[in-house]
Amino acid sequence: MKLLKLEFFKCRRRKIALVCAAVLAAELLWFAIDLPRQDAEDLAQGWMLLFYNLALIDAIFLPISVAVIASRNCELEHKGAALKLLETMVTPGRLYITKLTWGALVLAALLSVRSAAFAAMGAAAHFSGDIPWGKFALFTVISWAVSMMVYALQQGLSLRFANQAVALVCGIFGSFVGVMSMLFPDWLVRCVPWGYYGLLSLARMDWDPDTRFTQFFWRWPEPLDVVLLLLFGALFFIVGRTLFVRKEV
Repeated sequence: MKLLKLEFFKCRRRKIALVCAAVLAAELLWFAIDLPRQDAEDLAQGWMLLFYNLALIDAIFLPISVAVIASRNCELEHKGAALKLLETMVTPGRLYITKLTWGALVLAALLSVRSAAFAAMGAAAHFSGDIPWGKFALFTVISWAVSMMVYALQQGLSLRFANQAVALVCGIFGSFVGVMSMLFPDWLVRCVPWGYYGLLSLARMDWDPDTRFTQFFWRWPEPLDVVLLLLFGALFFIVGRTLFVRKEV
Protein backbone atom coordinates (compact mmCIF):
# COMPACT_ATOMS: atom_id res chain seq x y z
CA MET A 1 0.00 0.00 0.00
CA LYS A 2 2.86 2.39 0.77
CA LEU A 3 4.36 1.76 -2.66
CA LEU A 4 1.01 2.45 -4.30
CA LYS A 5 0.67 5.73 -2.39
CA LEU A 6 4.16 6.61 -3.53
CA GLU A 7 3.16 6.06 -7.16
CA PHE A 8 0.25 8.47 -6.81
CA PHE A 9 2.49 10.93 -4.99
CA LYS A 10 5.12 10.80 -7.75
CA CYS A 11 2.50 11.38 -10.44
CA ARG A 12 0.76 14.31 -8.76
CA ARG A 13 2.40 16.75 -11.20
CA ARG A 14 2.45 14.49 -14.24
CA LYS A 15 -0.92 15.87 -15.42
CA ILE A 16 -2.49 12.40 -15.50
CA ALA A 17 -5.91 13.87 -14.68
CA LEU A 18 -5.54 16.25 -17.63
CA VAL A 19 -4.70 13.38 -19.95
CA CYS A 20 -7.77 11.45 -18.77
CA ALA A 21 -9.96 14.54 -19.17
CA ALA A 22 -8.68 15.01 -22.73
CA VAL A 23 -9.48 11.39 -23.58
CA LEU A 24 -12.99 11.74 -22.17
CA ALA A 25 -13.58 15.03 -23.99
CA ALA A 26 -12.37 13.58 -27.31
CA GLU A 27 -14.66 10.55 -27.02
CA LEU A 28 -17.68 12.66 -26.07
CA LEU A 29 -16.99 15.11 -28.89
CA TRP A 30 -16.69 12.28 -31.41
CA PHE A 31 -20.08 10.86 -30.45
CA ALA A 32 -21.69 14.30 -30.23
CA ILE A 33 -20.60 15.04 -33.81
CA ASP A 34 -21.68 11.62 -35.08
CA LEU A 35 -25.09 11.59 -33.40
CA PRO A 36 -26.81 14.24 -35.59
CA ARG A 37 -25.75 12.29 -38.70
CA GLN A 38 -27.85 9.27 -37.73
CA ASP A 39 -31.29 8.82 -39.24
CA ALA A 40 -34.47 7.93 -37.38
CA GLU A 41 -33.97 4.20 -37.93
CA ASP A 42 -30.53 4.33 -36.32
CA LEU A 43 -31.73 6.44 -33.42
CA ALA A 44 -34.53 3.92 -32.78
CA GLN A 45 -31.70 1.54 -31.91
CA GLY A 46 -29.98 4.29 -29.93
CA TRP A 47 -28.39 2.28 -27.12
CA MET A 48 -26.96 -0.31 -29.50
CA LEU A 49 -25.71 2.52 -31.72
CA LEU A 50 -24.02 4.08 -28.69
CA PHE A 51 -22.28 0.84 -27.67
CA TYR A 52 -21.13 0.22 -31.25
CA ASN A 53 -19.66 3.72 -31.41
CA LEU A 54 -18.05 3.27 -28.01
CA ALA A 55 -16.17 0.23 -29.26
CA LEU A 56 -15.09 2.17 -32.34
CA ILE A 57 -13.81 5.22 -30.48
CA ASP A 58 -12.15 3.00 -27.87
CA ALA A 59 -10.20 1.31 -30.66
CA ILE A 60 -9.12 4.74 -31.93
CA PHE A 61 -8.37 6.65 -28.74
CA LEU A 62 -7.52 4.17 -25.99
CA PRO A 63 -4.36 2.52 -27.40
CA ILE A 64 -2.51 5.85 -27.67
CA SER A 65 -4.12 7.13 -24.45
CA VAL A 66 -2.97 4.06 -22.52
CA ALA A 67 0.50 4.51 -24.00
CA VAL A 68 0.61 8.14 -22.81
CA ILE A 69 -0.59 7.26 -19.30
CA ALA A 70 1.97 4.44 -18.98
CA SER A 71 4.73 6.66 -20.33
CA ARG A 72 3.90 9.53 -17.97
CA ASN A 73 4.08 7.13 -15.04
CA CYS A 74 7.29 5.35 -16.05
CA GLU A 75 9.51 8.02 -17.55
CA LEU A 76 10.47 9.39 -14.13
CA GLU A 77 12.32 6.17 -13.34
CA HIS A 78 14.75 6.78 -16.22
CA LYS A 79 15.90 10.15 -14.90
CA GLY A 80 19.10 10.26 -12.89
CA ALA A 81 19.56 7.25 -10.61
CA ALA A 82 15.86 6.90 -9.77
CA LEU A 83 15.67 3.18 -10.51
CA LYS A 84 18.83 2.45 -8.58
CA LEU A 85 17.52 4.35 -5.56
CA LEU A 86 14.12 2.66 -5.73
CA GLU A 87 15.64 -0.80 -5.96
CA THR A 88 17.54 -0.24 -2.73
CA MET A 89 14.15 -0.13 -0.99
CA VAL A 90 12.01 -2.55 -2.98
CA THR A 91 12.54 -5.45 -5.38
CA PRO A 92 12.05 -4.75 -9.10
CA GLY A 93 9.24 -7.31 -9.25
CA ARG A 94 7.21 -5.55 -6.53
CA LEU A 95 7.83 -2.17 -8.15
CA TYR A 96 6.60 -3.48 -11.50
CA ILE A 97 3.38 -4.87 -9.97
CA THR A 98 2.79 -1.65 -8.04
CA LYS A 99 3.01 0.40 -11.22
CA LEU A 100 0.63 -2.00 -12.93
CA THR A 101 -1.82 -1.64 -10.04
CA TRP A 102 -1.57 2.14 -10.30
CA GLY A 103 -2.43 1.91 -13.99
CA ALA A 104 -5.37 -0.40 -13.25
CA LEU A 105 -6.87 2.09 -10.78
CA VAL A 106 -6.39 5.06 -13.11
CA LEU A 107 -7.99 3.25 -16.06
CA ALA A 108 -10.85 1.98 -13.89
CA ALA A 109 -11.63 5.54 -12.79
CA LEU A 110 -11.40 6.90 -16.34
CA LEU A 111 -13.64 4.23 -17.88
CA SER A 112 -16.20 4.40 -15.06
CA VAL A 113 -16.58 8.16 -15.53
CA ARG A 114 -16.71 7.66 -19.29
CA SER A 115 -19.57 5.14 -19.02
CA ALA A 116 -21.55 7.42 -16.72
CA ALA A 117 -21.05 10.35 -19.12
CA PHE A 118 -22.22 8.35 -22.14
CA ALA A 119 -25.21 7.00 -20.24
CA ALA A 120 -26.20 10.59 -19.46
CA MET A 121 -25.68 11.57 -23.10
CA GLY A 122 -27.90 8.71 -24.27
CA ALA A 123 -30.62 9.71 -21.82
CA ALA A 124 -30.36 13.34 -22.98
CA ALA A 125 -30.76 12.17 -26.59
CA HIS A 126 -33.98 10.38 -25.57
CA PHE A 127 -32.93 6.93 -26.70
CA SER A 128 -35.83 4.50 -26.46
CA GLY A 129 -35.99 2.38 -23.33
CA ASP A 130 -34.33 2.71 -19.96
CA ILE A 131 -30.59 3.14 -19.52
CA PRO A 132 -29.05 -0.37 -19.79
CA TRP A 133 -26.92 -0.09 -16.66
CA GLY A 134 -26.05 -3.79 -16.75
CA LYS A 135 -24.60 -3.54 -20.24
CA PHE A 136 -22.77 -0.35 -19.30
CA ALA A 137 -21.19 -2.16 -16.36
CA LEU A 138 -20.19 -5.12 -18.52
CA PHE A 139 -18.84 -2.89 -21.27
CA THR A 140 -16.80 -0.95 -18.71
CA VAL A 141 -15.27 -4.19 -17.42
CA ILE A 142 -14.49 -5.32 -20.98
CA SER A 143 -12.90 -1.98 -21.92
CA TRP A 144 -10.89 -2.03 -18.69
CA ALA A 145 -9.68 -5.61 -19.30
CA VAL A 146 -8.59 -4.84 -22.87
CA SER A 147 -6.95 -1.59 -21.76
CA MET A 148 -5.07 -3.42 -19.00
CA MET A 149 -3.78 -5.92 -21.54
CA VAL A 150 -2.54 -3.02 -23.65
CA TYR A 151 -1.23 -1.26 -20.54
CA ALA A 152 0.85 -4.32 -19.63
CA LEU A 153 2.47 -4.09 -23.06
CA GLN A 154 3.01 -0.33 -22.84
CA GLN A 155 4.40 -0.40 -19.31
CA GLY A 156 6.90 -3.05 -20.34
CA LEU A 157 8.07 -0.86 -23.22
CA SER A 158 8.14 2.32 -21.14
CA LEU A 159 10.28 0.72 -18.43
CA ARG A 160 12.55 -1.08 -20.87
CA PHE A 161 13.40 1.90 -23.08
CA ALA A 162 14.50 5.26 -21.71
CA ASN A 163 13.36 6.90 -24.94
CA GLN A 164 9.59 7.04 -24.52
CA ALA A 165 9.13 7.54 -28.26
CA VAL A 166 9.34 3.74 -28.62
CA ALA A 167 6.28 3.20 -26.42
CA LEU A 168 4.35 6.12 -27.92
CA VAL A 169 4.96 4.95 -31.49
CA CYS A 170 3.65 1.54 -30.43
CA GLY A 171 0.54 3.25 -29.05
CA ILE A 172 -0.02 5.20 -32.27
CA PHE A 173 0.41 2.01 -34.28
CA GLY A 174 -2.06 0.29 -31.96
CA SER A 175 -4.69 2.98 -32.54
CA PHE A 176 -4.34 2.59 -36.30
CA VAL A 177 -4.46 -1.19 -36.21
CA GLY A 178 -7.27 -1.19 -33.65
CA VAL A 179 -9.70 0.75 -35.82
CA MET A 180 -8.66 -1.02 -39.03
CA SER A 181 -9.15 -4.40 -37.37
CA MET A 182 -12.90 -3.74 -37.13
CA LEU A 183 -12.98 -4.38 -40.88
CA PHE A 184 -11.16 -7.72 -40.59
CA PRO A 185 -12.70 -11.16 -40.01
CA ASP A 186 -12.74 -12.30 -36.39
CA TRP A 187 -10.08 -14.99 -36.85
CA LEU A 188 -7.59 -12.33 -37.95
CA VAL A 189 -8.57 -9.81 -35.28
CA ARG A 190 -7.80 -12.42 -32.60
CA CYS A 191 -4.12 -12.09 -33.55
CA VAL A 192 -4.09 -8.33 -32.94
CA PRO A 193 -4.03 -7.18 -29.28
CA TRP A 194 -5.57 -3.78 -30.03
CA GLY A 195 -8.38 -5.39 -32.02
CA TYR A 196 -10.04 -6.73 -28.88
CA TYR A 197 -11.82 -3.42 -28.32
CA GLY A 198 -13.98 -4.20 -31.32
CA LEU A 199 -13.86 -7.98 -31.05
CA LEU A 200 -15.43 -7.96 -27.58
CA SER A 201 -17.95 -5.23 -28.39
CA LEU A 202 -21.46 -5.86 -27.06
CA ALA A 203 -23.09 -4.35 -30.17
CA ARG A 204 -22.48 -5.33 -33.77
CA MET A 205 -23.70 -3.85 -37.05
CA ASP A 206 -25.23 -5.61 -40.05
CA TRP A 207 -25.55 -3.46 -43.18
CA ASP A 208 -27.74 -4.66 -46.06
CA PRO A 209 -26.30 -3.30 -49.36
CA ASP A 210 -29.61 -3.85 -51.17
CA THR A 211 -31.90 -2.00 -48.80
CA ARG A 212 -29.12 0.20 -47.37
CA PHE A 213 -30.57 -0.53 -43.96
CA THR A 214 -28.29 -0.74 -40.94
CA GLN A 215 -29.32 -3.19 -38.24
CA PHE A 216 -27.60 -3.23 -34.87
CA PHE A 217 -27.79 -6.27 -32.63
CA TRP A 218 -26.49 -7.38 -29.24
CA ARG A 219 -23.70 -9.92 -29.13
CA TRP A 220 -22.08 -11.46 -26.07
CA PRO A 221 -18.30 -11.97 -26.15
CA GLU A 222 -17.14 -15.40 -27.24
CA PRO A 223 -15.46 -17.44 -24.45
CA LEU A 224 -12.51 -18.09 -26.79
CA ASP A 225 -11.93 -14.35 -27.21
CA VAL A 226 -11.98 -13.82 -23.44
CA VAL A 227 -9.44 -16.62 -22.96
CA LEU A 228 -7.17 -15.18 -25.67
CA LEU A 229 -7.42 -11.73 -24.08
CA LEU A 230 -6.27 -13.17 -20.75
CA LEU A 231 -3.43 -15.04 -22.46
CA PHE A 232 -2.25 -11.86 -24.20
CA GLY A 233 -2.36 -10.00 -20.90
CA ALA A 234 -0.45 -12.75 -19.09
CA LEU A 235 2.16 -12.86 -21.86
CA PHE A 236 2.77 -9.10 -21.81
CA PHE A 237 2.93 -9.09 -18.01
CA ILE A 238 5.39 -11.98 -17.75
CA VAL A 239 7.67 -10.74 -20.53
CA GLY A 240 7.59 -7.13 -19.34
CA ARG A 241 8.24 -8.05 -15.71
CA THR A 242 11.05 -10.45 -16.64
CA LEU A 243 12.81 -7.84 -18.77
CA PHE A 244 12.44 -5.21 -16.05
CA VAL A 245 13.74 -7.48 -13.30
CA ARG A 246 16.80 -8.31 -15.41
CA LYS A 247 17.39 -4.71 -16.43
CA GLU A 248 20.75 -3.33 -15.28
CA VAL A 249 20.54 -0.05 -13.38
